[in-house]
Amino acid sequence: GIGGTTVADLTNSANFPGNPTFEEVIVTGFEAPTDVDEDYGQRMTAYLLAPTSGSYVFWIASDDNSTLFLSTNDQPADKRVIASVPGWTTSRSWDWYAEQQSDPVSLTAGQRYYIEALMKEGNGGDNLAVRWQLPDATIEEPIPNNRLQVFGLGPPQITQHPANVTVVEGGT
Repeated sequence: GIGGTTVADLTNSANFPGNPTFEEVIVTGFEAPTDVDEDYGQRMTAYLLAPTSGSYVFWIASDDNSTLFLSTNDQPADKRVIASVPGWTTSRSWDWYAEQQSDPVSLTAGQRYYIEALMKEGNGGDNLAVRWQLPDATIEEPIPNNRLQVFGLGPPQITQHPANVTVVEGGT
């Protein structure tokens, strides 16, 4: 129910970002399902884990407008725009606009980075995907789930150490 085709139409909606109509955890990579609906927007977030240190290049493809943000660390407050789609593209079409490709970004192996993609769909087909090129020139399309962690969740932490207990066999 959000009209328009620009990312600003999404971010200016009274429901953005805290009152989404639908939420889903996507586990197959940094790509949303295609041909979902009309007059809607979506936000994909994750922690990105660089497998090696070096320069990475990112691309975003979408229908309609989209913006790709990357933080300098794991904090959303430090995100900056690195790529965008000013019109629309078909699914995984990476070279329709110069803005779709980021400048090289230096990442450190093992460090978590917050990544976010916003997309606004008017009508017709819809898609959103992000790929990257690793320092060794390998392209992963879309960024696979083994490079991502669910945003807001980190590795398990022991918050209370267990106590030793002696029980009778079969007891609790």
